[in-house]
Amino acid sequence: MNITINRSILLEALQLAVNISPKVTSDPIVNNTLIETLGEKEISIKATNHENSVYGEFEANVSEAGRICVATSKLFNLVRELRDETIKIESTPQNWVYLTAGNSKIKLPGVDPDQFPVIEFRTMERAFELDKEIIRKAIDRTFFAIGENESRKNLMGLNLEIKSSNQISWTGADSFRISQYNAQAEESSLVDSNIIIPKKSLLDIKRVLDFSENGVSVSFDDNTFKIFSGCVQYKTRLIEAEYPNLDRLVNGQTVYSVSVPKSELLNAVRILSTVTEGDPKSVMKLTFQDSRITLESQKLEFGEGNDIIFCDYSGEEMAIGLNIRFFLDAIQAFDSTTEDNIVLNFTKPEAPFIVQCQEWDNFRTVLMPVRIQW
Repeated sequence: MNITINRSILLEALQLAVNISPKVTSDPIVNNTLIETLGEKEISIKATNHENSVYGEFEANVSEAGRICVATSKLFNLVRELRDETIKIESTPQNWVYLTAGNSKIKLPGVDPDQFPVIEFRTMERAFELDKEIIRKAIDRTFFAIGENESRKNLMGLNLEIKSSNQISWTGADSFRISQYNAQAEESSLVDSNIIIPKKSLLDIKRVLDFSENGVSVSFDDNTFKIFSGCVQYKTRLIEAEYPNLDRLVNGQTVYSVSVPKSELLNAVRILSTVTEGDPKSVMKLTFQDSRITLESQKLEFGEGNDIIFCDYSGEEMAIGLNIRFFLDAIQAFDSTTEDNIVLNFTKPEAPFIVQCQEWDNFRTVLMPVRIQW
């Protein structure tokens, strides 16, 4: 093989591969990337860890057809350090790989390309088109709430549920919080489809979105999810489990709805979070009184803090306990909204506590209150 490729293009392609390259594996071949020529102006790059796979086609000048299989992380790190914007890649029948960029010349050992596993990117039985920004927003607004407890396997991913011909619900949850984003999509015949995309695959999917200007193709079956974005295809194994129905908690009726200045609330919670930094289970107390909220944290070994925010509350005095880190995550999910206020919805101290804003009426986060010890 003999090709010349722009460094930024190669780096962009290898970034996809290095993200799924396993740190530890019993199958060393998947620590490599397969690069093949496609005609005179393109190459393809393939990478897999058996659960996730990526395939992309990228522009390059091909002087001699061929293919190489080389260590992903080493190649990525080298390309990142090379200074010249044009990189020449050559290989020998003995699987040696030569990189030349400006005055830099590197010789790397390759692997027999025939050892690389076969990766198929067939279209799944259920397929539809989707605006890439819907997927990006779904990931951004739910990622923080997705569980990581392996004993609750069904909560370790993002739930995609097609509820009607043009409505898709995306839900992330663990045992203490729920975040749900509902989106309008083009007409789909896949009503009642319900899958769980692993959390560890979501950041890869976001990177794949960057290769499309607007729409992407999505398809899935009972165990695989695939996305086709521009010149890149990516697939991941789904979590094969039943996702709990959380609609009753997300859409439950509440008694009080309190509008609070977003920046003031975020600042106050960040201060209390800093005071108790180092304890992920630290609790804060929100005391709702006439026209104000008092926020307090209190833990002997960390210190204590309090703040007051004025708001439109006019109900009975009520104290609600929340995990500080979880509450901060929930508020920060609204960072990019232009809305000045966040709306806090609740009924009583032990009932679900819902955070939302008027601008994003299709998104809300639910927090489970915790018992206050003071």
